[in-house]
Amino acid sequence: MNKFRYIDKKVLCSYDLSEEFFEKLGVNVYDIIPLRKVFVLFTDKGKKILKSTNSTNERIKFISNALDIIRETDQCVLQYCNNSQGEKITRWRGTGYVLLDLIEGREANFTNPIEVEWCTKALANFHRASIGIVDKLDSIEIEENKGKNLIYEQLNNLCIINEIERVVNKFNYKNEFDLLFLENVAKAKNDLNVSINLLTKSSYIDLYKDDNSKVLCHLDLAHHNFIINDEIVNLIDFDYCNINLKIIDLYNFMSKVIKNIAYDKEMLDNILKTYNSINEISDEEIQVLYALLNYPRDFVDITIDYYLKQKSWDEEVFISRFKDKIENNIFKSELLLKLEKI
Repeated sequence: MNKFRYIDKKVLCSYDLSEEFFEKLGVNVYDIIPLRKVFVLFTDKGKKILKSTNSTNERIKFISNALDIIRETDQCVLQYCNNSQGEKITRWRGTGYVLLDLIEGREANFTNPIEVEWCTKALANFHRASIGIVDKLDSIEIEENKGKNLIYEQLNNLCIINEIERVVNKFNYKNEFDLLFLENVAKAKNDLNVSINLLTKSSYIDLYKDDNSKVLCHLDLAHHNFIINDEIVNLIDFDYCNINLKIIDLYNFMSKVIKNIAYDKEMLDNILKTYNSINEISDEEIQVLYALLNYPRDFVDITIDYYLKQKSWDEEVFISRFKDKIENNIFKSELLLKLEKI
């Protein structure tokens, strides 16, 4: 059995599995296999994914309804199952669970250019299938599940970084993470200001205000959320999805791909070309993309995770990952210099 199956043992141990629970789910279970933070169930209704959730009934209803709309023209997305009561969420001893159809296949490899191309096409088709989704969803659903204004989000993150810097500077004892943070915070704040200024000068606000330009965005486009079976690519895990601009999702995907290959410009260009061949990207969206590429996402995320205790990683893990992100930022800066000259 693959070792990654027990990476999230603490989460898996929180599942309260019993025969009564499975009856409430509406399935007969023959076998159970742990996988990351979920369980694979072998049932009388086929293979299923059992996943605990903190989401409300309304949130799961939105995701399920949105995916039903996508599935009208793009079958390559997951599907929620109803329990014995015809509901999407099963409440059991204080915890919510959802049951999903298992999508057979393997995780994508973002270091393989061919698979990156397949995943890019899958993302473009997914976005194209959700064009006009705001006309098919309830207005309350849209309001409660639309993306926040990125300019406000980045300004808020700048305030958080400034406050963390102020506090860390007062520490009598500074550990290795603190020192790494202070050595690199000035550049990160400069990059944040550049991103904010570029977003403000771009057409972002006009695009953001226009609901007709929005689609369903996945927003967690890691390699393990692309499942490949032959050359068919399926998207899974829509926990973070919302109604937003497609270029934000494309940036999310692009960032996860190129950061693992030294921010290679050729790969970036190939992703844009492949995506654009299926779902056209406007000049205004390219401006927004360039602004987002300047955003110091890795620095902001790990800083907030560490100082605001968002992750339970060991100190050594935080330091190792912070060093990797700082090193990667050198390649990112080189990429941005190349893009400036275009």
